[in-house]
Amino acid sequence: MFLDFRMAHVSPLAGVRKLRAGFAPVLAGALLAICSTFTPAPAATLLNGGFETPDIGTGSTFSFVTPSRVEGWDTTDSHIEIWANGFKGVTSFEGTQHAEINAKRFGTLFQTVTGIVAGADLVLEFAHRARKGTDTMRVEIVDLGADDTAGTADDTTLFSRVFSATTEAWIFSRSSSFSEVTALGGDVQVAFTAVSTGSGSVSVGNFLDAVRLHGDVPAVPLPVPALLLIAGLYMLVRIRRA
Repeated sequence: MFLDFRMAHVSPLAGVRKLRAGFAPVLAGALLAICSTFTPAPAATLLNGGFETPDIGTGSTFSFVTPSRVEGWDTTDSHIEIWANGFKGVTSFEGTQHAEINAKRFGTLFQTVTGIVAGADLVLEFAHRARKGTDTMRVEIVDLGADDTAGTADDTTLFSRVFSATTEAWIFSRSSSFSEVTALGGDVQVAFTAVSTGSGSVSVGNFLDAVRLHGDVPAVPLPVPALLLIAGLYMLVRIRRA
């Protein structure tokens, strides 16, 4: 009887392909988990930037509103003055309402934004218009520090600049056009303070609308183990195609 002792030919890639079939889903799941771990959370955003809340109605009207009724905002004045679109011929920059900083005196409209990630690149946007002549206001972004309280020793001013506007048109501005603003990780206060009015009156001047605060979190590089895992998956795909 003749016995054939020749060994069957086995492809050296067969074992690798079996390993690939078993481990590829596991590796892919691990890669997904690592990538999701390094996905940064977006910075918090400012509320009611167009002063649309509360709704004071349409037509030729304005209203002195108590700060507690204006979502997100507070003031050093007694009230927040809100104008309806078209009142006294002034069209809102956007939406149907806008605010006047000089309600009853030279005040400050401000809002505190929480949950901002340290290292976020902040960009403040706003529209400014004079009520008569040329109005001027100061715009500030302040990190409130560990105590999250304005006016204390650990406050850090991230942005401060004076802006002027006339009655000709709304002027839309971005803080990024003047300087970069990087969040420190504390609560942030955005403030608009009346500096002067073209009317000469303490209660006539500085319209404000379309306020927004954007926070772009810089991309976080993947760690070396994740990069190695990506390389491993790439090699498995190449083997599969071989």
